[in-house]
Amino acid sequence: MTFQQLNELGQIVDNACDANNIDELNTIIAIHSEYTESMEESVEKTYSYYLLGNAWHGVRKTVHEKNVTKIWNLEQEEVFKEIYYFRKVIQQKDFEKLDLSLQLAVYVNLGNAFSHYGRTINAIKYFDKAIALKIWHKSVVNHPNYFMALINKGLAFEYYSSLDYDDGHKELFIKIAYKNFKEAMPIVDKYLEKDYFDREYYQEIKHNILSRLNEYKGRFSIDDLENIECFLNYKTKFSKNEDKYRKWCLLHKLFLNSLNDLGYYDISTHDPLNLPNLITKIEEGFPKIVTNFNQLKQEYISYRHLLFEGVHEKTPKYYDKETSITDDYDYNLYNINIEKMKIAFRGFYSIFDKIANFLNEYFNLKIDEKKIDFRKVWSDKNSLLVFNKTENLALRGLYLMSKDLFFAKNDEKSKEFIESLEAEAQKINDIRNHLEHKFISIKLLDTEQFETHKERNRNFAITEDELQQKTIHLAQLAREAIIYLSFVVHAEEKKKDIVYKYAIIKLSSYKEK
Repeated sequence: MTFQQLNELGQIVDNACDANNIDELNTIIAIHSEYTESMEESVEKTYSYYLLGNAWHGVRKTVHEKNVTKIWNLEQEEVFKEIYYFRKVIQQKDFEKLDLSLQLAVYVNLGNAFSHYGRTINAIKYFDKAIALKIWHKSVVNHPNYFMALINKGLAFEYYSSLDYDDGHKELFIKIAYKNFKEAMPIVDKYLEKDYFDREYYQEIKHNILSRLNEYKGRFSIDDLENIECFLNYKTKFSKNEDKYRKWCLLHKLFLNSLNDLGYYDISTHDPLNLPNLITKIEEGFPKIVTNFNQLKQEYISYRHLLFEGVHEKTPKYYDKETSITDDYDYNLYNINIEKMKIAFRGFYSIFDKIANFLNEYFNLKIDEKKIDFRKVWSDKNSLLVFNKTENLALRGLYLMSKDLFFAKNDEKSKEFIESLEAEAQKINDIRNHLEHKFISIKLLDTEQFETHKERNRNFAITEDELQQKTIHLAQLAREAIIYLSFVVHAEEKKKDIVYKYAIIKLSSYKEK
C-alpha cells in the first residue's frame, strides 16, 4: 500500500473509533494485520503497524464503554494488542523515518495504554521519550501530540500519587503534575488559535486541565507550586565515592523511592520505600510479609551496588591479580567486574520469583511453594479468582510485567507476546538462561559484525557494554516491580475494615550501627 492509501485507511480507522464502530474496527484488524505482516520492511509497514495500534485502541475504548466491569479484568486482549502494535512500530528500523507527529503519537499512545493498565512507571518513561523529541526537533512543540505528552504525564503523576502510601510523596507528585499542566497550557492556547477540525476536542481538554490547576491552587499556596523544583533539588552532602554512586543510581532511576520517577532530583537519593501500615488479626502476630519485604529490599540494594562496582571499578584489585586465564583467541573477557555484573543480573532476575511467593503469602493463594514463579502465579485457578475480584491497579502492573519477562517459546499463550516484549526482554531471558544453566561469553567487541568463520561452535555471546546495559535495564524492572508490590499491599490494606479482632501495625525503620 502507498502512503496515500494508508492515510485514507487511517481516516477510516479514526472515523470508526469516533463512532465506536467495533464491527468495522474488527474487520479492518482481521484483514489489515495479515496484510501488514506480509509487507517487506519499509516506512509504510511501520506506519501500517501504527494504524493497527490505533484500531485496537478504538476496540479497547468501545469494549470498556459498553462493559465497565471489564476494565478490572487481568486479561484484556484489547490493551495487550494495542501495546503489541505500538511496540512493533518502535521496533521497526524505519521508525525514525516516520513523521515526527507520528513518532510523538506512538510514544504518547503507548504511555496511555500502560497508564490505563497499571504500569504507571513505564508510562512515564514513554511520555518522557515523547517530550525529549523537542531536544532534537524544536518544531514538535507545535504539534498537539507534544502538549498531550505533557498533559498525560501530569495525569500519570496523579495516578502515581493515588497509588503511593506516603502522604509527603503524594503531595510532591501533585505539585509536579501542576508543573506539567501549566507548561502545556500556553501551547494548547496557541494551537486553539487556529481553526483546526479537532479544536472542540482540545478545547474540552483545556477546560479539564484548567479545572485541575484551579483545584491545586486551592489546596496549595502559589509559592509552593511555583518553587517546587527548588525544594526537590536541595543539596545533599556525601563523600566523593558515595556521591558518584548515588548520582549514578539517580540518573538510571534505581532508587527504591517513588520520587526518583519525578526526575533527576537530589531529594530522591535514598531508599525509603517500605510496606504501608498493616492491619492484621491479633492472633496472627507480626506478619511474615514484613520480613520478606525487608529481604527483597536489601537484596535489591546489594545487587545494585554490586552492579555499580562492576561498571566502575576498573582498577584491578588484589583478588583479581595474577589469575591464570588461557588465551582462547576469541576476544573473550575474564575479570571480577564482569562476574559482579553477572551476579547482579542473576540476583535482579531472582527478585521476581520472590515477589510471586510474597503474593502467594499475602493473598493466601495456597499455591505449592515448589510450583511458584513470577509467571505461573497468575495462571493458577485460585489466584485468578482472587486477582480478578480485587480492583488493584498496581497488581495489574505486576501482571503485565510478567508477560514481558517470563515467556516460553513453546507455550501457546506466550507466542503472541514474544515479538512485542519490552525491547530488551527476549535478550534478557536468553542471558538469564545461559548464566544459570549454560555458558556465556563476554566479548571485547561485537565479533559477529566482521567474523567470517561462522561454522565455529561458540557459546552464547554478548559484549561487555551489552551486559552492562541489559543488567541496568533489568535492575530498573526489578525496582518497578518492588514499588508496585508495596502499592499492591497499600491498596489492599485500605479495603480492610478495622474491627476489634484486628490491630494496626505501624511500621517503622531502624538503622544498623
